[in-house]
Amino acid sequence: MGPERGQVRALSPDGALCGAGILVAPRGTTTHVLTCAHVVTAALRGPRDELVVDLPGRGWSTTARPLAEGWSPAPLLNRSDPGAALTNSADFAVLALGARHPHFPRGCGPLPLAACGTPDGQRVAVIGYPRGASSGLIATARLTGGGGPCPDWVQLNALRMTGAMVERGYSGAAVWDPLRHRVIGLITAAHTDRTAKTAWMLPVEAAVRLWPPLASALRPTGSRPCTPPELEQQYELADALLDVPQIDHDSGRTLRAELPPGVRRNIRDHVFPRQQLQAVVKACTDHQDGCPALRAAVLNLGGDSVSAQRAVEILDHICCTGEGG
Repeated sequence: MGPERGQVRALSPDGALCGAGILVAPRGTTTHVLTCAHVVTAALRGPRDELVVDLPGRGWSTTARPLAEGWSPAPLLNRSDPGAALTNSADFAVLALGARHPHFPRGCGPLPLAACGTPDGQRVAVIGYPRGASSGLIATARLTGGGGPCPDWVQLNALRMTGAMVERGYSGAAVWDPLRHRVIGLITAAHTDRTAKTAWMLPVEAAVRLWPPLASALRPTGSRPCTPPELEQQYELADALLDVPQIDHDSGRTLRAELPPGVRRNIRDHVFPRQQLQAVVKACTDHQDGCPALRAAVLNLGGDSVSAQRAVEILDHICCTGEGG
């Protein structure tokens, strides 16, 4: 699994490709997109206040609008006024998806996030959309430290002299830690000197400071921090899932299909819907990545309906490894 299942392209209303974005689902909210402020301003050239986001090659797109409370403008890249504070110029934007956006394709949805921590040379991967690669091009790099045009940013250096490097078209893309299987930042800028093979990212912990609701979307790594829920709690969540019309209509088969293969293969078949949904809950709570996958699937199917939000509340309460940690 990589970031491609939850990374979108950001386009202007007339279809011009402006950058990338990351699908996230903080607790208590619907799905949002994280991207760069300069990507949004490039996309919204006219009076419209909505841009378009899509999952490349998957037949899914919708409109999105920037949130004022999740906005930090881009810093000036070629000048710096003496004594100027740059911490409020991190080049960050949060987008709210259209209220009636289509369901995500199977296997797609919000990405897991984790704090970057101290940059110590860890290897990362980034998928961008430079000219001639509108479906995506993978670049690899190492994190080397802070700096660049904004003190919140972290520097990335390309791993190799040949191969793709972060450049125009990568802005807003997820910085993926392949060891932790988490997004730890988003690309903000690349050095204008291409021979330097240097770029910068906004780490997740800085994004959380800029938009506090994002804190509930961070997921822990490592061993499971809690015991599995009791059978009574599993049935409580199963009943709540059956209250979601988009899940109840086929006894949870569509919900089951939304889960990753590693979770689906552990779900036993049952004739009765309540037992079938309890089996789904048990498989998800037994799997390290099952709870966040179930959470994303419920939000994808039920959206911001009262029944879906209630089911997510119960999930977050009984499962420590849910999207909220």
